[in-house]
Amino acid sequence: MIKVIIKNLWSHRKDNGWIFVELIIVSIILWVLLDVSAVYVYNDTMPLGYQSNHLCRIDLVEYGSSEAQYNAEYDNVDSRKEHVDRIVRKLKAQKGVENVTYMFTSWNFINSESNMTYDYDLGNQAVDTMVEQVDVIRFMPGNNFFETYGMEAVEGSPSAEELSKMDYGYSDIIVTEDYARRFFGDENAVGKKLYFVNWNNDTIWSPIKGVLKDVRHQQFRPVNSLVFRPQYDSKEPEVTMVVRLSPDVDVKEFVKSIEASDDYYISGNYYVFDVSSYNDMIRQVGSEYEIFNRLTFVLTIFFMINVGLGIMGTFWLQTRNRTRDAGVMRSFGATRWDIRKMLLGEGAVLSTIAVAIGCVIYYHIALEFPFLSKAFSMRYDEGYNIIDYWVTNFTEHFIIISLLCYVVVVLTVSVGIYIPARKISNVNPIDALRDE
Repeated sequence: MIKVIIKNLWSHRKDNGWIFVELIIVSIILWVLLDVSAVYVYNDTMPLGYQSNHLCRIDLVEYGSSEAQYNAEYDNVDSRKEHVDRIVRKLKAQKGVENVTYMFTSWNFINSESNMTYDYDLGNQAVDTMVEQVDVIRFMPGNNFFETYGMEAVEGSPSAEELSKMDYGYSDIIVTEDYARRFFGDENAVGKKLYFVNWNNDTIWSPIKGVLKDVRHQQFRPVNSLVFRPQYDSKEPEVTMVVRLSPDVDVKEFVKSIEASDDYYISGNYYVFDVSSYNDMIRQVGSEYEIFNRLTFVLTIFFMINVGLGIMGTFWLQTRNRTRDAGVMRSFGATRWDIRKMLLGEGAVLSTIAVAIGCVIYYHIALEFPFLSKAFSMRYDEGYNIIDYWVTNFTEHFIIISLLCYVVVVLTVSVGIYIPARKISNVNPIDALRDE
């Protein structure tokens, strides 16, 4: 059968030539669109690593010195902490509030404050020197940080509640599972030490106090390796607070109640500047990426439908013109299924060669222009601290998207062939060969 298929393709090479070129071009364009769409769908379905439902964020700011409500007496670090703690107590007293955590910094959890480079020495041999960069999240011990977010510790590590209550030194750290695995494999990383070199060129050792399951920075991005470092105080006048509500509390109604209580949450110079559900914040931060990804996804579907119809129409006409061939085969005893199998085989072979060439062409284009590859662009945009999975591993990424592209093209061609092939395979040999 294979010999017959190859012989038929060669004998119809003039008719198949332009179809072959069309399939190569379609494969390249389809690769680009499927690349973005597949990564978007996959990342969007990945777990965040913490429980964002029933979370809301509250931003506190201070009255400025030019405002009537400003009191210079409260303009110091100790007073700020005292009044923020008072607002926290008021929030905890509200019905349906399970936990409250806050940070004296101007950033919120969804963005890391900075990144650092950690190393690990085993004797005289440095381990994983190419992947030690990590994003840093600072937290304030003793204020339910990890359980408020709903993070989970790995087996062999203190629980989220225990990690929140621990006493920490300046250089103590909590790492995520992927980052621990990079240095220690499957060993328990709790109690082991990493080190970094500070601005004075001093080596600072950082004991690992706990290991958390992997956490995503933002919904539209891949999972990053993270290090959590303690912070006990700050001079920042802005405070971000995160509140976890019980499952029976409507987050939107809670947000409205906070917005309606104008004076209740004022303490010292602090007042509630903004309050929103955490999921709304995630969508707002990623709105530009979301719009782009959805447009690309819609464009991919539109392209696949239109090009698919075009390819099916082309092969439909091509197959209908093979009535004489079907009659010859029937006259030599071929069954209806033999004819359909031969025509489908021709389409599969033609599609396979065309998609392979198209993918190889795209491969060289991606190497020359890395921003066209979702796998490469992610590494450039996010740094080298993202978790290595199929999306960010170029080889795996290329194989998976290529296979997806191949399946789409072969299915489209097969549909375009099978419907007319089914009709011509039923032809009467005498009718098909009457003009011969």
